[in-house]
Formats: sequence, structure tokens, C-alpha cells
Amino acid sequence: MKLLAGSFAFLMAVFFLLILQEFFPPVLSLHGARIVLVPMVFCYFALAAPAWTMLLAAVYTGFFTDLMYLHFVDGQVEIGLGWSIVFFVLFGLFAHGFQPAFLRGRWWLHVGLTALGTCSFLALQYAMISFRREGLILNELVAWRILAPGLVAAVLAPFVHLLVVQCRHFFPEITQEPGRYRSPR
Repeated sequence: MKLLAGSFAFLMAVFFLLILQEFFPPVLSLHGARIVLVPMVFCYFALAAPAWTMLLAAVYTGFFTDLMYLHFVDGQVEIGLGWSIVFFVLFGLFAHGFQPAFLRGRWWLHVGLTALGTCSFLALQYAMISFRREGLILNELVAWRILAPGLVAAVLAPFVHLLVVQCRHFFPEITQEPGRYRSPR
């Protein structure tokens, strides 16, 4: 029941965060960088969930992310459908490798992996757009728009962890210790 409730909460969070992050304006003090929240939530789920659930979540997250960023310029697709699925599967497998340490209480792993995942996601998006436009421009503005959202996500990552820990108190079956079994009687 714990896995089902957590998976449903994750699916709803990804859906609503994709919509919510579109309403955040670019942060002018970060040179117009946008706030990207979905890789942060996916990273937490990849660290906390079993491998098969994480892979299904990666497909779900990648598919909806691709649909959100799908756009055409002069009749050409700049960000192709399906590449985010591959990114989230590979990143999820990488993050899932840190799960034993995360489950032993090293919650701060989520912060570093969130920054890495968000920056990697944006860098790959920029590379895809650049190759489609046949020109790669690297300057300070591009660096700000790739690195700043990763830093913002890293700052927000502990709050995601605290939110998940606080929500466990609303579900009695979630709060039990992993090694303790409570009889249904």
C-alpha cells in the first residue's frame, strides 16, 4: 500500500509540477534562468522507490516532459519526442545505484543528484536544439541558464525531503519501520 500511495503521489506531483513550472517567470537575478522542478522530484523517487517502479516512473516522466517541451520551428521538431524518456531512464538507473546509502539516512545525496540531473537535462536539451539549428554557442548566458536551475533545484531539494517525511505521518501504514511488520489483526 505504501508503494501504491507513493507512486500515485509522484505521478500527480509530476503532472502538476510540469504545469506549475510554466507559470514561474524567468528569474532576472539569474540571467533569465527558469525554475525546473520535475528532475528534482524524479530524483527523489529514483532514490526511494524499487527499480521496476522507478523505470515505469521514468517512462511516465519522460513522456510528459517531452510532450511539454515539444515544439516546432519552421516545420522542424527541435526537441524530439522520446529523448527525455531515455534521459530519465538512464539518470534513474544512475541515481538508483545510490539507493542503499539513501535508505540508510544519507538524504543529502538527493541534493547533489538533483543538481546533476537538472543541469544534465538542460544541457542535453540545449545540445539537441543547437544541433538541430546547426550551431553551438557557449557563452555566459547559456551557462547561467543551464547551471542556475540546477542550483535552485539543489536548494529546494531538502524541502522536498522534509515534505515527504512530514507526509508519512498522514498514512499509518507508511510510518512503520521497514523491518517491523504490523499484524492486520
